[in-house]
Amino acid sequence: MQIANKKRTLNAFFFIKTNKIKTNFTLTKRLKPIYKVNNHSMKKIFLPVGSGIGCFDQTKMIVAIVNNYGNKKVGREKVKTNFKLLDIPIIRGVIYFFVGIAYLCKVYSKGLTLDNIEEKDKNITYKIAKKFNIASVYVMFFASLIFGLLYGLFAIGVLPSFLLKTTWGFNGNYYLSTFIIALLRVAILYLTFLCFRFMPFMQELFRFNGACNKAVNSGENKKLSAEASIYHPLNFLNFAFFALLFSVFMVSFLSVQVLWEIDWLINLAIFILCLSLTYEMLYVLSIVKQNWIKDLHIAFAWLYTMTPTVTHLEIVKVTMLEQSYDKDVKEVEKDRVPMSALLAEMQTKLSSNERVEESDYDWLIANVLNINRSEVKLVRSITAKEYRDILRATARRSKGEPISSIFGYVDFYGLRLDVNKKVLSPRMETEILVEEVLKEITKRKNPEVCDLCTGSGAIAIAIAKNSNVKMTAIDISRPALQTAENNAKKQDVKVDFICSDLFAGLKKNKKFDIIVSNPPYIKSGDIEKLDIEVKKFDPKLALDGGNDGLDFYKKIIENSKKHLAKNGMLYFELGIGQAEEVKALMKDAGFSDIEIIKDYNKIERIIYGRVRN
Repeated sequence: MQIANKKRTLNAFFFIKTNKIKTNFTLTKRLKPIYKVNNHSMKKIFLPVGSGIGCFDQTKMIVAIVNNYGNKKVGREKVKTNFKLLDIPIIRGVIYFFVGIAYLCKVYSKGLTLDNIEEKDKNITYKIAKKFNIASVYVMFFASLIFGLLYGLFAIGVLPSFLLKTTWGFNGNYYLSTFIIALLRVAILYLTFLCFRFMPFMQELFRFNGACNKAVNSGENKKLSAEASIYHPLNFLNFAFFALLFSVFMVSFLSVQVLWEIDWLINLAIFILCLSLTYEMLYVLSIVKQNWIKDLHIAFAWLYTMTPTVTHLEIVKVTMLEQSYDKDVKEVEKDRVPMSALLAEMQTKLSSNERVEESDYDWLIANVLNINRSEVKLVRSITAKEYRDILRATARRSKGEPISSIFGYVDFYGLRLDVNKKVLSPRMETEILVEEVLKEITKRKNPEVCDLCTGSGAIAIAIAKNSNVKMTAIDISRPALQTAENNAKKQDVKVDFICSDLFAGLKKNKKFDIIVSNPPYIKSGDIEKLDIEVKKFDPKLALDGGNDGLDFYKKIIENSKKHLAKNGMLYFELGIGQAEEVKALMKDAGFSDIEIIKDYNKIERIIYGRVRN
């Protein structure tokens, strides 16, 4: 025991000395319990990909993704991981870097097998992979590698020297010039990652990265902590970028020129040393108690870490639950029905309804069992009563009754909201509308927002729950407003509900920073052609948009300018094929910066524009 304690003390001393911090016996003793807690702390590795998250522990890999249609899928695979190597100073940084890259490729490859992409949606990567009979992940990897090398040769290799010697005409001290070139290369890398932050695909990756960090910072808890930070020093992207910056600077500054045959070996050795030093520096940041020291890495980490949305957090919850499954769930007990039998029975009942989606199975099971949809994948057996209740709900669904009507509530943007025949059940696509409005809210200080045709209050409540705004919700139907008010109370949010025909009940000088609406947009003549689950269970008042389906868009656009503050924004959800017509209406009314957003099925679903008062 004494030997082990001495070893831990020496290790703590080593980490301090590596970073050139003076120490003494008291300081070493103070860090000793911290190191004891954090030693062997890396029991899981979370890695983000563009459409999901991968999680590794010592025995398995869990990959959870969300595809283009908003469906969440999860897969698992046995792996053998030796985390003890990540507790050995000096070499662990090198191991973490190369193992992390290999695991990223593995997670991405597994994600592609889970995502059943339709032929029409497959890009050139898939087509090349099919032609050469290889996995598309390798095509993507080699294409990225070639592009990275070409970009590196120009932007990092040629451009800094060109700027220094040609543009600025610098011919000073050799060491000063190499130092300036090294700084220029670091600056170019930083700006490159800054550009990545504004690319939609990369933003998804960075949000999943933030979700990964929340999982790590939540510790060994099975639940994701709301207070957990989205930043973590030893996050793989954080470590890899730090190491890249550090090694580029050191290789450029040292500028080794012995013999070209061995120069690259020396630079490789410098790179490996930089990997080791970077890991140890970030390790120290992860264990220190002073916040201002611990948060130093955020100066770079903010480039590739973004706040995750509800969807990103649900995906990381799936991986956390799957990882704990082996510990918490035993073999199927006697007198219980296995999930395989239930799913077979559900498939038989639902096969006659062409409108049933794959996700309906999960929603039916989740609602009866009162669990999150992401947890359905973890259920291995159910009781006989649960089996009967699920099949009863399945029979109602097979007749066209929507799930929201069967259970009297719907999950929307992470909130459980009551619905009935007096209100339109919010759809998954409407979450995109909420997401776009929340993005705009972050750019404003204490904005006022108005939700027109609020119905169940889903949009207004979701916005109020996830931001600090003064929220007003308007609807012409008093029964609908009663449902919305009850939902607001249950979610503990403050919304000012007004019964009015659009803007009629507002004061003439009332202004809002943002107006959002999911108005009725079905053509009057098309209502009888709708699916039975819509025309029978949704109120006609919430569907009928007039002869051309545009009545409400015309009224709202015409009158919204009177109630929008300077640079105010107007947001709509759209029906299929209405985007260009609504865009023309907004443009004729004087709106600018008009943008159209597609939904999970690549249908033009959201439109917004700015008014210049």
